[in-house]
Amino acid sequence: MPLGFPIVDPHIHLWDPGSTPREVTPAVKLFGWNDRLLRALGPRLFPKSALDFVGVIDHVMAPYLPGTYRRDTGGWAVRGYVYVQAGWKEKGALGPVGETRWAEAIGGRDMLGIVGDARLSDPELGHLLDAHQQASARFVGVRDMTAHDADAGVMDFDAHPGRMADPAWRRGFAELGRRGLTFDTWMYSEQLGELRALLRDHEGTKVVLDHLGTPIGVGGPYAGQGQSAADRARRFERWSADLEALAAHPNLCVKVSGLTMPILGWPFGERSSPPSVRQVVDALGPMVETALAHFGADRCLFASNFPMDKAVLPWTTLYEAFAQLTASHGEAVQRRLFHDNAVAFYGLDD
Repeated sequence: MPLGFPIVDPHIHLWDPGSTPREVTPAVKLFGWNDRLLRALGPRLFPKSALDFVGVIDHVMAPYLPGTYRRDTGGWAVRGYVYVQAGWKEKGALGPVGETRWAEAIGGRDMLGIVGDARLSDPELGHLLDAHQQASARFVGVRDMTAHDADAGVMDFDAHPGRMADPAWRRGFAELGRRGLTFDTWMYSEQLGELRALLRDHEGTKVVLDHLGTPIGVGGPYAGQGQSAADRARRFERWSADLEALAAHPNLCVKVSGLTMPILGWPFGERSSPPSVRQVVDALGPMVETALAHFGADRCLFASNFPMDKAVLPWTTLYEAFAQLTASHGEAVQRRLFHDNAVAFYGLDD
């Protein structure tokens, strides 16, 4: 059942691989005239780690636009969303600005904010941020993904691990705070110590940890990780302890999102039909309660990560599970988790 108040979804992606520069664009342009051929050849064009990460290629090869997202939300009262950078590949020093310009053009009234792409160690970061802000009044911050794992079976989003310790990167991070811009950070859980070290030294930038730090294999085997129940329990406990330590830094919030991505190891994607709400509640309940216990109701933002999680379950199933998991906390707390915290963190117009 939809909640009795509007929702802000603070983490979605949009794309049109046939007309915008993305990793899959060449394949879509070559074979997009034949959907059956594209689906047959698509898996052969990308590394196994990338295919395992997305689960199925359907949603990354096809356009995902505001109308698609609106249909996915069914009858839920979604007031709007925050667009988060999504693998734009335009060349040039100001290439990332093309994504912000594109999002501004297609977002419509539902798009409340844009989190753009920038490499914080870029010596021309100031010019890039100026250009982002000029491209859209809805530009609210940056995501510079640092997700990296030594296992070759895990998809890397950063070829240079440890960048958060780089002085040039940290200067860029501080510049975001000086401009009043936010920072979305995304990494795998084994890297959370790097985030803690950063926050110890820099308290002036508002940060949100995407997808609760993505503990690989916490729900089942993935790329050789999480193979046993004991290993999964160990991963969960370490992840929880790292979150608890991070919660000591008041400039950090967390997104309760991306928790059904294949990389967590849940068996959902192996089934012939999507998981039920009950199955999602049972699987995600300990993670959601851990986030709330450590960060409280004022520092958690519930988000969909669509269409990435669409490979596993419908949006409505995910949000019904979120609603059931938080029903005992009362409507006032739910309003903060599903709406108010996103508005406050990103400074969205209310």
